[in-house]
Formats: sequence, C-alpha cells, structure tokens
Amino acid sequence: MFRVVISRLTDDGLRVTPERKDTAMSVSEAVSFIRRHLPGVDTGAFGGDAVQSSVNRVNDFRCDVSDADGGHYRVVIAPMI
Repeated sequence: MFRVVISRLTDDGLRVTPERKDTAMSVSEAVSFIRRHLPGVDTGAFGGDAVQSSVNRVNDFRCDVSDADGGHYRVVIAPMI
C-alpha cells in the first residue's frame, strides 16, 4: 500500500499545505489518483518505472508540478509501513 499526498506550494516555495490525501494499493492506482485530482498537470514524470524506482531507492517519490492556472503542487507517493 502507498500513501499519496498532494500539497499546495506557495509561490516562494517556503510553505507546503496538504490538500488531498489518500491510499493506493499500487503505484498505478496512486498515479491515477494524481491524474484525477490534478487534471491540468503534465504527469509525464510519473510514468514507467520512475515512481517505483524512486520508492525503492529513497523510500518515496516527490515531484513539484504546476497546473495551467499557475498553481504549484508537491506530489508525494510513499509506501505505508
């Protein structure tokens, strides 16, 4: 199982405010959650084995993304231990 958190970043990047949290049974389910809640964001960085290899190496996957309206978000996918 994985924890998925989408947080809003301030423009200066100093403040992170969690907006959505969920759990997923697989990496693909976690990526689907992100695509559902951030439809205007390029999720190319979440494809292939990028998420799984990051989780295996450093225990989580983090990526800062921006939407078309100028919103900045941090996405975290981490295994539940």
